[in-house]
Amino acid sequence: MKTILTLLAAAVLANAEQQTINVSGDAEIRAVPDQVVMTLGVEVHKKTLNDSRRENDSRVRAVRAAVTKLGIQEGDIQTDFIQLGMQYENDGVTPSYYYTRKSIVLTLHDVARMEDVLSAAVDAGATHIHGVEFETTKIREHRDKARALAIKAATEKAHDMAAAAGLKVVGGPIGIHSSNYNTRSWYGSGWGYGGRAGGMMTQNVSIDAGSGSGTGQGSVALGRISVTANVSMSFRTE
Repeated sequence: MKTILTLLAAAVLANAEQQTINVSGDAEIRAVPDQVVMTLGVEVHKKTLNDSRRENDSRVRAVRAAVTKLGIQEGDIQTDFIQLGMQYENDGVTPSYYYTRKSIVLTLHDVARMEDVLSAAVDAGATHIHGVEFETTKIREHRDKARALAIKAATEKAHDMAAAAGLKVVGGPIGIHSSNYNTRSWYGSGWGYGGRAGGMMTQNVSIDAGSGSGTGQGSVALGRISVTANVSMSFRTE
């Protein structure tokens, strides 16, 4: 019995002497966007449904032709939304007009031509700009780099905090947890948010003022996409 108590006491003492320190590390990578996804809308009002549908189809074809001339491939042009409906007068009974709505999603790989594509699409018949979203196709590469920097930051923090407390980190981490996410620049979404031609929304997509990609001479500042990482780590100290 005495031997068992001695072993238990030794185990408790060992646990008490085993000190740990828990830290977190953060990092951010600013990536230049290399792809733009634009969601455009075509809305037509006519006295008959057939006229509304035909006019909408004609405008959509014109938009597709206009952006194709600017280098957008057919596979990067998709119809995302279709809606037919009727608007009534204030009495709720008398038809006022029929409407047809279609959304077109364009993926542009030449970011510098964004404004040219938007202008061509509006001139060809697009009535709404529902969203312009800047992306990077190298998100995995940027995430890995951000995570590595976060781990380095957490490790340095652990050593600094331990030294400030009169301790020393022993060995490598005994626990680690990672979380990361990326933020993309975007504005507008869905019917009812996009501005109509002639009163269309303008947007500022600059995330990192003064650090644009340097491409193009348009009025929209192309910013940087923020890719962040956060890690939590535990270390033994003595």
